[in-house]
Amino acid sequence: MINIIAALFLSIASIGFAQEPQEIRVHLSTTNTLSPFYLGMIQGTHAAFDRSYLAQLEGILHYDLNYNGSTQVMTRSIEKENHLNLESLNAAFNPLSWKNFGAHYVLKWSITGKTLQASLFSVQSGALRQFSGISLTGDLNHDRRQLHKLADGIHKTLFQTEGICNSRILFSYQVRNPRPDGSEWVSEIWECDWDGANSRQVTHEGSYCVSPVLLNDRFLYVSYKNGQPKIFLSTLSEGVGKRIIPLGGNQLLPAISPKKDKIAFISDASGRTDLFLQPLNPETGEVGKPMQLFSYPRSTQASPTFSPDGSKIAFASDKDGGIRIYVIPAHASGSRPQARMISKQNRENSCPSWSPDGTKLAYSAKTNGIRQIWIYDFTTDEEWQLTSGPGNKENPYWAPNSTHIVFNSTDNATSELYVVNLNQKDAIKITRGLGKKHYPTWGSK
Repeated sequence: MINIIAALFLSIASIGFAQEPQEIRVHLSTTNTLSPFYLGMIQGTHAAFDRSYLAQLEGILHYDLNYNGSTQVMTRSIEKENHLNLESLNAAFNPLSWKNFGAHYVLKWSITGKTLQASLFSVQSGALRQFSGISLTGDLNHDRRQLHKLADGIHKTLFQTEGICNSRILFSYQVRNPRPDGSEWVSEIWECDWDGANSRQVTHEGSYCVSPVLLNDRFLYVSYKNGQPKIFLSTLSEGVGKRIIPLGGNQLLPAISPKKDKIAFISDASGRTDLFLQPLNPETGEVGKPMQLFSYPRSTQASPTFSPDGSKIAFASDKDGGIRIYVIPAHASGSRPQARMISKQNRENSCPSWSPDGTKLAYSAKTNGIRQIWIYDFTTDEEWQLTSGPGNKENPYWAPNSTHIVFNSTDNATSELYVVNLNQKDAIKITRGLGKKHYPTWGSK
């Protein structure tokens, strides 16, 4: 049954396993200026935690502020630290001094007992914001979440937009596990923070689970536990799936509409691998019968993704020879909808993902023999290559802020998750270890 996934353009081609990619390069036509942020050393003279634990907390907040796509943490110096630790707040946050240091924003923070408080200073406006009463426990998993919330609070204060540090990522985690029935691989759905930490197994089927899609505290996924791949609905707390969509044939690659009221998916129930649409109640499951949305003679459709207003669907198809990305209306009609081709530079494209702000598609395209992440911009009608380097990069998925993208990069033996954002030329590896992590999906907090 796993070969069916491979046939669907293999959102796809990397059911093989890999050596770690040596280098992933990120190409940006313009580099947005990141605001210099000075993160002071955490003050913990009266903290209930030792210095090594405080250093771990510093590392978490440093990561969040350095890769949020808006700020970049400055190098520390004795001179800056001495200035920040002046007894008078007016002296410590003197705008002229921090302008001379080149900082746009400054954070002074401390822990007393198990309570964290922080002072955020905007050099340009002179505004000072206090974050106080943040409770810590000494459990790094819990405290990491608290720091992610602080980082998002800082981002909201400075830029009036929601941060993503407290968001989560679902993914499929595949390991070799020979079984009596002859199958060699087991894949379960896992969850992690945006930095790859706090990972935990969500499903416990002992079968093959892929393609998770997050719906707040619920999620869709595809499971092979009954033989053919079918779509299931589960809660994050229980991880026990209920099958939905009583349709024959194989069901693969579900996508959820922004209002959570429709599922687009791929099925061969009609004899060909076609695109279907299923009305949904996210609490109880499917509503009514699925509708065939797009079919084309002697062709295969794959990897649907909804536009943020729910009016369109982008998907992959080989209906014109090469595997291209197309866009069609997201409603069934009596005639086959006109499909607009998006990807034209490469002949083999797969797994599109529509940005939440509606301006871009991210997708994987075979480029000089290796799958790379490409971006199509609806505002300019242009496509451009985001990544290069070894390793097949597949299954891109946008964060809620339409700036960050998570994807998996796969070679011969492993597959790991990476995060990039459109304001920095860094590809951050967020998972490590044995097995294959793939099909990532980004959810909200």
